[in-house]
Amino acid sequence: MTHKMKSLFFAAALACSAVSLVQAETSCTTSTECCSGCAQSQNLWQPHAFSVSMSREILLEKPAWEGLNDVEGWHGTFGVGFEYMRNFGENYNCEPVKGCCKSLGSLPFWAADQSNQMTIGDNKSDKDLDAYQLGLGPVETTGTVRMDPRVYQTGADFFLYAGAHKTERGVFFKIHGPVGVMSVDPRLSFDGDLEAATYPKGALDDGTGSTGTDAPYENIQEAFAGGKEAGYLKKMKFGKIDCKRTSSATFGDLAMAIGYNVYADETKHLGVAVRFSAPTGNKADGEYVLEPIFGRNGHWAAGGEIIGHWRAWESDGDDRYFDIWMNGTAEHLFRSKHTRSFDLKANGKGSKYLLLGKYTNNTFQQEIVNAVNVTTLPVESSFGVEGNFALMFDFHWDNWNFGLGYEGWGRNCEELKIDCKCPGAINLNDYAVLGRQIPLNAAGGNGGLNDYAEPAAKIGKSQDLLATTVTADIPSGIVLATTAANRIPSELSDAIDIDGQRAHSAYTSKVFAQVGHTWKDSDYAPYMGIMGAAEFTHKDNSAVRFWSVGLQGGLAF
Repeated sequence: MTHKMKSLFFAAALACSAVSLVQAETSCTTSTECCSGCAQSQNLWQPHAFSVSMSREILLEKPAWEGLNDVEGWHGTFGVGFEYMRNFGENYNCEPVKGCCKSLGSLPFWAADQSNQMTIGDNKSDKDLDAYQLGLGPVETTGTVRMDPRVYQTGADFFLYAGAHKTERGVFFKIHGPVGVMSVDPRLSFDGDLEAATYPKGALDDGTGSTGTDAPYENIQEAFAGGKEAGYLKKMKFGKIDCKRTSSATFGDLAMAIGYNVYADETKHLGVAVRFSAPTGNKADGEYVLEPIFGRNGHWAAGGEIIGHWRAWESDGDDRYFDIWMNGTAEHLFRSKHTRSFDLKANGKGSKYLLLGKYTNNTFQQEIVNAVNVTTLPVESSFGVEGNFALMFDFHWDNWNFGLGYEGWGRNCEELKIDCKCPGAINLNDYAVLGRQIPLNAAGGNGGLNDYAEPAAKIGKSQDLLATTVTADIPSGIVLATTAANRIPSELSDAIDIDGQRAHSAYTSKVFAQVGHTWKDSDYAPYMGIMGAAEFTHKDNSAVRFWSVGLQGGLAF
């Protein structure tokens, strides 16, 4: 048996190595440098998945060792763990030097103080967002927009464990599959007196009318929700912020482990295993900010596991005892193909919302889009390692148990690259960053200053619309969009900020407690337990704090 298990582990290691080698192929647009600090202007959030919980796994597995004392040969347990989770305790108070970066709401934003609140107004340098770029026109008033996301996860984890021996060394097998939903309500709010304004002639039309084009949106909530057109301005297809979004009910990663208990007797055991996880949940498509992803966002996983327990104390009558449980895993998250939105490399954070004019063969095509429409691209994502560890102290008194434990979860920085096999048909060099310049004025209004662009414009700062035809008086940075070199580079690695969209390393700490009851006199020792937990994050917004309550139930065999 030992020889067979060694062969199994060796074969699994070879398989994992082969997949890793396939993933190691070079890419024209790979970013692997260490990412640290505050994450901003990232539309995708990849949280600690519901399916990855060693604390829940301990609660569901330990009845196999506690339920039936006289079992010989194969033994096991089948159980279901229900859990409801909600985020809490977002910190909105910014420190003068360090900024905020502690709120999930600050992740998609690019506020100067790293908070979940941005200033909106004109194109001057003291604002985070120029309302002109999002369809509100050249406003003369100001305001602030804030995001306070509320996140819910709820699901049921179906768990099966079977082992060859309970008090001797032997193989074991386990499989679990959580099914559930995740919901994200961005709770976007506005404060201020911001009023939409009419776009000047030629900005969004051919300039032949007596007036300009009315702003398609009346407020910032409508603008982020997208869905409207105005003249040449097309609908925003990606990066939208709308009302509450909920994932469909789905399995969130089907996991399996095959292992060997290297030591086992009546009071303790120690097992090691190889683990595999198949992605069965949904994946990001880029349409909305903070998409609710139930599971690991399409990542296959493989790695190792160690699990064990030790009866540290037992009364003379065997009706009271104290167990210590531990369970830990380390897994590599293999390549996931999904969709991601990017900022422009030359234009800074938030530049995915800048207005672009489309030029084909150096001629304006009467089309203006927010950059996110053309910088949302297919990607390949992987993580070197994700670790999860839980330790539990479990006291039993007759049929009751009272447990208290700790769980740690962590994941290193993401490796991200554009999927070069599926780049799409868009040539970014067909697009020019407009800033507040006019791409076309067929009637020759505004002094005939058409086809100008501002390649280095920022989302909160750009130059005013030109008011002179004297070439010598045209400010530096304003250039003709009809020249290909003045438009966005065609090479993706030169055009978009890949590194800025990589998920940063993240880790959390959770405390949990359980009260349970086992009907030991029954043939299958059915059990039921209730648990509560609180998960805490580290210093920035790479992870989110959750509280949770749960219910476990099942039987042993």
